[in-house]
Amino acid sequence: MAGSNGSVDVAVEPFFLDTPNGRLFMAHHRPRDVSKIRGHVLVVPPFNEEMNRCRSMMTLQAQALAAFGFGTLIIDLHGTGDSDGEYRDARWEIWLSDIVTAQQWLMAQPGGLKAILGIRLGAILASTAHAELGKPDVALVLWQPVLDGKVHLTQFFRVRMAARLDRPDLPKETTASMRQQLASGLTLEVAGYEIHPALAEAIEGASLAGHPLLAGSSALWLENASPEKLEIPLASRNALQTWNAAGAAVDVIAYPGPAFWQVHERVIGVTIIEKTGCWLNEKVAGR
Repeated sequence: MAGSNGSVDVAVEPFFLDTPNGRLFMAHHRPRDVSKIRGHVLVVPPFNEEMNRCRSMMTLQAQALAAFGFGTLIIDLHGTGDSDGEYRDARWEIWLSDIVTAQQWLMAQPGGLKAILGIRLGAILASTAHAELGKPDVALVLWQPVLDGKVHLTQFFRVRMAARLDRPDLPKETTASMRQQLASGLTLEVAGYEIHPALAEAIEGASLAGHPLLAGSSALWLENASPEKLEIPLASRNALQTWNAAGAAVDVIAYPGPAFWQVHERVIGVTIIEKTGCWLNEKVAGR
Protein backbone atom coordinates (compact mmCIF):
# COMPACT_ATOMS: atom_id res chain seq x y z
CA MET A 1 0.00 0.00 0.00
CA ALA A 2 1.45 3.35 -0.91
CA GLY A 3 0.48 6.91 -1.36
CA SER A 4 2.27 10.12 -2.07
CA ASN A 5 2.97 13.28 -0.15
CA GLY A 6 4.42 15.93 -2.42
CA SER A 7 7.46 14.42 -4.09
CA VAL A 8 7.81 11.68 -1.47
CA ASP A 9 6.47 8.22 -2.18
CA VAL A 10 5.07 6.85 1.08
CA ALA A 11 4.97 3.15 1.84
CA VAL A 12 2.55 1.86 4.48
CA GLU A 13 3.28 -1.53 6.01
CA PRO A 14 0.70 -2.98 8.44
CA PHE A 15 2.00 -5.85 10.55
CA PHE A 16 1.77 -7.66 13.89
CA LEU A 17 4.44 -8.00 16.56
CA ASP A 18 4.30 -10.83 19.06
CA THR A 19 4.34 -9.81 22.74
CA PRO A 20 3.79 -11.73 25.99
CA ASN A 21 0.23 -10.35 26.00
CA GLY A 22 -0.59 -11.29 22.40
CA ARG A 23 -0.12 -9.81 18.96
CA LEU A 24 0.26 -6.05 18.69
CA PHE A 25 -0.97 -4.41 15.49
CA MET A 26 1.11 -1.61 14.01
CA ALA A 27 1.12 0.47 10.85
CA HIS A 28 4.53 1.65 9.68
CA HIS A 29 4.50 4.70 7.38
CA ARG A 30 7.83 5.63 5.80
CA PRO A 31 9.44 7.09 2.70
CA ARG A 32 9.56 4.25 0.18
CA ASP A 33 13.20 5.10 -0.47
CA VAL A 34 14.79 3.80 2.74
CA SER A 35 17.88 5.93 2.16
CA LYS A 36 15.73 9.03 2.78
CA ILE A 37 14.69 7.98 6.31
CA ARG A 38 16.22 10.28 8.93
CA GLY A 39 14.51 8.76 11.93
CA HIS A 40 11.19 7.57 13.31
CA VAL A 41 8.25 8.86 15.34
CA LEU A 42 6.10 6.63 17.55
CA VAL A 43 2.43 7.64 17.84
CA VAL A 44 0.55 6.74 21.05
CA PRO A 45 -3.22 7.02 20.39
CA PRO A 46 -5.91 8.43 22.68
CA PHE A 47 -8.49 6.67 24.85
CA ASN A 48 -11.64 4.86 23.69
CA GLU A 49 -13.74 6.60 21.05
CA GLU A 50 -11.25 9.45 20.76
CA MET A 51 -8.89 6.92 19.20
CA ASN A 52 -11.31 6.29 16.32
CA ARG A 53 -11.94 10.00 15.84
CA CYS A 54 -8.20 10.64 15.56
CA ARG A 55 -7.32 7.86 13.12
CA SER A 56 -7.46 10.09 10.06
CA MET A 57 -5.30 12.72 11.74
CA MET A 58 -2.72 10.14 12.79
CA THR A 59 -2.50 8.83 9.24
CA LEU A 60 -2.27 12.31 7.72
CA GLN A 61 0.45 13.28 10.18
CA ALA A 62 2.42 10.15 9.27
CA GLN A 63 2.16 10.99 5.58
CA ALA A 64 3.24 14.57 6.21
CA LEU A 65 6.23 13.46 8.30
CA ALA A 66 7.42 11.27 5.44
CA ALA A 67 8.07 14.46 3.45
CA PHE A 68 10.59 15.43 6.15
CA GLY A 69 12.23 12.01 6.00
CA PHE A 70 10.53 10.53 9.06
CA GLY A 71 9.02 7.11 9.36
CA THR A 72 6.02 6.88 11.68
CA LEU A 73 4.74 3.91 13.67
CA ILE A 74 1.07 3.99 14.75
CA ILE A 75 0.15 1.28 17.24
CA ASP A 76 -3.10 -0.25 18.44
CA LEU A 77 -2.61 -0.83 22.16
CA HIS A 78 -3.61 -4.18 23.67
CA GLY A 79 -7.37 -4.70 23.61
CA THR A 80 -7.94 -1.92 21.07
CA GLY A 81 -8.20 -1.78 17.29
CA ASP A 82 -6.78 -4.84 15.57
CA SER A 83 -4.46 -5.88 18.39
CA ASP A 84 -5.20 -9.03 20.39
CA GLY A 85 -7.42 -8.94 23.46
CA GLU A 86 -10.77 -7.44 24.34
CA TYR A 87 -11.09 -3.98 25.81
CA ARG A 88 -11.92 -5.45 29.20
CA ASP A 89 -8.47 -7.10 29.10
CA ALA A 90 -6.68 -3.77 28.73
CA ARG A 91 -4.41 -2.62 31.56
CA TRP A 92 -2.30 0.49 31.96
CA GLU A 93 0.88 -1.51 32.57
CA ILE A 94 0.23 -3.63 29.46
CA TRP A 95 -0.17 -0.46 27.39
CA LEU A 96 3.15 0.83 28.70
CA SER A 97 4.70 -2.53 27.82
CA ASP A 98 3.25 -2.19 24.31
CA ILE A 99 4.95 1.18 23.95
CA VAL A 100 8.27 -0.29 25.08
CA THR A 101 7.89 -3.03 22.45
CA ALA A 102 7.26 -0.41 19.77
CA GLN A 103 10.22 1.68 20.94
CA GLN A 104 12.54 -1.30 20.75
CA TRP A 105 11.38 -2.11 17.24
CA LEU A 106 11.92 1.47 16.09
CA MET A 107 15.39 1.67 17.61
CA ALA A 108 16.41 -1.12 15.26
CA GLN A 109 15.09 0.74 12.18
CA PRO A 110 17.05 3.18 9.97
CA GLY A 111 17.58 6.44 11.85
CA GLY A 112 16.26 4.96 15.10
CA LEU A 113 13.63 6.51 17.39
CA LYS A 114 13.60 10.31 17.26
CA ALA A 115 10.33 11.23 18.97
CA ILE A 116 7.20 9.98 20.73
CA LEU A 117 3.88 11.66 19.90
CA GLY A 118 1.07 11.24 22.43
CA ILE A 119 -2.53 12.29 21.78
CA ARG A 120 -4.97 13.17 24.59
CA LEU A 121 -4.70 10.40 27.27
CA GLY A 122 -1.96 8.96 25.08
CA ALA A 123 0.06 12.03 26.08
CA ILE A 124 0.26 10.76 29.67
CA LEU A 125 1.24 7.29 28.44
CA ALA A 126 3.81 8.82 26.11
CA SER A 127 5.33 11.04 28.81
CA THR A 128 5.49 8.08 31.21
CA ALA A 129 7.21 5.92 28.60
CA HIS A 130 9.54 8.79 27.68
CA ALA A 131 10.64 9.21 31.30
CA GLU A 132 11.19 5.46 31.68
CA LEU A 133 13.12 5.31 28.40
CA GLY A 134 15.66 7.70 29.87
CA LYS A 135 16.89 9.11 26.56
CA PRO A 136 16.76 12.92 26.48
CA ASP A 137 17.72 12.89 22.79
CA VAL A 138 14.29 11.40 22.03
CA ALA A 139 11.80 14.26 21.76
CA LEU A 140 8.24 14.31 23.05
CA VAL A 141 5.25 15.78 21.19
CA LEU A 142 1.87 16.19 22.89
CA TRP A 143 -1.40 16.85 21.08
CA GLN A 144 -4.17 18.32 23.23
CA PRO A 145 -2.79 16.51 26.29
CA VAL A 146 -5.02 15.26 29.08
CA LEU A 147 -3.68 16.71 32.32
CA ASP A 148 -5.54 14.64 34.88
CA GLY A 149 -6.68 11.06 34.36
CA LYS A 150 -9.42 11.29 37.00
CA VAL A 151 -11.04 14.29 35.30
CA HIS A 152 -10.78 12.56 31.92
CA LEU A 153 -12.43 9.41 33.26
CA THR A 154 -15.22 11.44 34.86
CA GLN A 155 -15.95 13.04 31.49
CA PHE A 156 -16.11 9.58 29.95
CA PHE A 157 -18.52 8.35 32.64
CA ARG A 158 -20.85 11.20 31.75
CA VAL A 159 -21.26 9.67 28.30
CA ARG A 160 -23.01 6.74 29.99
CA MET A 161 -25.14 9.10 32.07
CA ALA A 162 -26.20 11.02 28.95
CA ALA A 163 -27.09 7.80 27.13
CA ARG A 164 -29.50 6.90 29.94
CA LEU A 165 -31.39 10.18 29.98
CA ASP A 166 -34.01 8.82 27.56
CA ARG A 167 -34.22 5.45 29.35
CA PRO A 168 -36.63 5.92 32.29
CA ASP A 169 -36.70 2.13 32.70
CA LEU A 170 -33.09 2.15 33.85
CA PRO A 171 -31.96 3.35 37.29
CA LYS A 172 -30.31 6.74 37.44
CA GLU A 173 -26.56 6.74 37.86
CA THR A 174 -23.91 9.17 39.00
CA THR A 175 -20.18 9.18 38.48
CA ALA A 176 -19.93 8.18 42.14
CA SER A 177 -22.13 5.11 41.63
CA MET A 178 -20.06 4.09 38.61
CA ARG A 179 -16.88 4.35 40.64
CA GLN A 180 -18.56 2.26 43.34
CA GLN A 181 -19.33 -0.44 40.77
CA LEU A 182 -15.70 -0.49 39.71
CA ALA A 183 -14.53 -0.54 43.32
CA SER A 184 -16.62 -3.66 43.88
CA GLY A 185 -14.56 -5.43 41.21
CA LEU A 186 -17.06 -5.25 38.35
CA THR A 187 -16.30 -3.99 34.87
CA LEU A 188 -18.17 -0.91 33.64
CA GLU A 189 -19.53 -0.60 30.11
CA VAL A 190 -19.51 2.88 28.61
CA ALA A 191 -20.42 3.47 24.97
CA GLY A 192 -19.54 -0.11 24.10
CA TYR A 193 -16.23 -0.15 26.00
CA GLU A 194 -15.91 -2.47 29.00
CA ILE A 195 -13.46 -0.93 31.43
CA HIS A 196 -11.77 -3.18 33.98
CA PRO A 197 -11.46 -1.81 37.54
CA ALA A 198 -7.66 -2.05 37.38
CA LEU A 199 -7.50 0.10 34.24
CA ALA A 200 -9.91 2.65 35.71
CA GLU A 201 -7.84 2.85 38.89
CA ALA A 202 -4.63 3.42 36.93
CA ILE A 203 -6.19 6.15 34.80
CA GLU A 204 -7.58 7.84 37.92
CA GLY A 205 -4.08 8.04 39.38
CA ALA A 206 -2.40 9.25 36.19
CA SER A 207 -1.38 12.85 35.60
CA LEU A 208 0.84 14.59 33.09
CA ALA A 209 2.70 16.58 35.73
CA GLY A 210 3.50 13.33 37.53
CA HIS A 211 6.17 12.51 34.95
CA PRO A 212 8.55 15.46 34.60
CA LEU A 213 10.64 15.54 31.46
CA LEU A 214 14.26 14.47 31.58
CA ALA A 215 16.70 17.35 31.83
CA GLY A 216 17.95 18.20 28.37
CA SER A 217 14.83 16.85 26.65
CA SER A 218 12.95 18.73 23.97
CA ALA A 219 9.17 18.73 23.91
CA LEU A 220 6.38 20.29 21.87
CA TRP A 221 3.02 21.00 23.50
CA LEU A 222 0.19 21.72 21.04
CA GLU A 223 -3.22 22.80 22.27
CA ASN A 224 -6.30 24.12 20.52
CA ALA A 225 -7.23 27.73 21.25
CA SER A 226 -9.63 30.42 20.15
CA PRO A 227 -8.40 32.58 17.24
CA GLU A 228 -9.16 35.60 19.43
CA LYS A 229 -6.96 34.37 22.29
CA LEU A 230 -4.11 32.13 21.20
CA GLU A 231 -2.93 30.81 24.55
CA ILE A 232 -3.21 27.53 26.41
CA PRO A 233 -5.44 27.29 29.51
CA LEU A 234 -4.18 28.15 32.99
CA ALA A 235 -4.25 24.48 34.07
CA SER A 236 -1.92 23.60 31.21
CA ARG A 237 0.43 26.47 32.06
CA ASN A 238 0.58 25.24 35.65
CA ALA A 239 1.44 21.71 34.52
CA LEU A 240 4.19 23.08 32.31
CA GLN A 241 5.87 24.76 35.27
CA THR A 242 6.81 21.33 36.63
CA TRP A 243 8.51 20.39 33.38
CA ASN A 244 10.29 23.70 32.99
CA ALA A 245 11.59 23.41 36.53
CA ALA A 246 13.16 20.06 35.62
CA GLY A 247 15.33 21.75 33.01
CA ALA A 248 13.48 20.51 29.93
CA ALA A 249 12.96 22.68 26.87
CA VAL A 250 9.24 22.82 26.15
CA ASP A 251 7.90 24.70 23.15
CA VAL A 252 4.22 25.60 23.40
CA ILE A 253 1.96 26.28 20.44
CA ALA A 254 -1.64 27.40 20.86
CA TYR A 255 -3.32 27.03 17.49
CA PRO A 256 -6.79 27.62 16.03
CA GLY A 257 -8.45 24.65 14.42
CA PRO A 258 -11.12 21.97 14.70
CA ALA A 259 -11.47 19.81 17.81
CA PHE A 260 -10.88 16.65 15.76
CA TRP A 261 -10.77 14.38 18.83
CA GLN A 262 -14.34 15.36 19.77
CA VAL A 263 -16.32 14.89 16.56
CA HIS A 264 -17.29 11.78 14.63
CA GLU A 265 -17.10 13.57 11.29
CA ARG A 266 -13.75 13.45 9.56
CA VAL A 267 -12.16 16.84 10.13
CA ILE A 268 -8.61 17.84 9.30
CA GLY A 269 -6.47 19.93 11.62
CA VAL A 270 -4.06 21.26 9.01
CA THR A 271 -2.29 23.63 11.39
CA ILE A 272 -1.35 21.04 14.02
CA ILE A 273 -0.03 18.69 11.34
CA GLU A 274 2.12 21.42 9.80
CA LYS A 275 3.40 22.70 13.15
CA THR A 276 4.35 19.20 14.27
CA GLY A 277 6.24 18.41 11.08
CA CYS A 278 8.15 21.69 11.02
CA TRP A 279 9.11 21.43 14.70
CA LEU A 280 10.35 17.86 14.37
CA ASN A 281 12.29 18.74 11.24
CA GLU A 282 14.00 21.65 13.01
CA LYS A 283 14.55 20.19 16.47
CA VAL A 284 15.03 16.50 15.98
CA ALA A 285 16.21 15.47 12.55
CA GLY A 286 19.81 16.55 13.09
CA ARG A 287 20.28 14.47 16.23
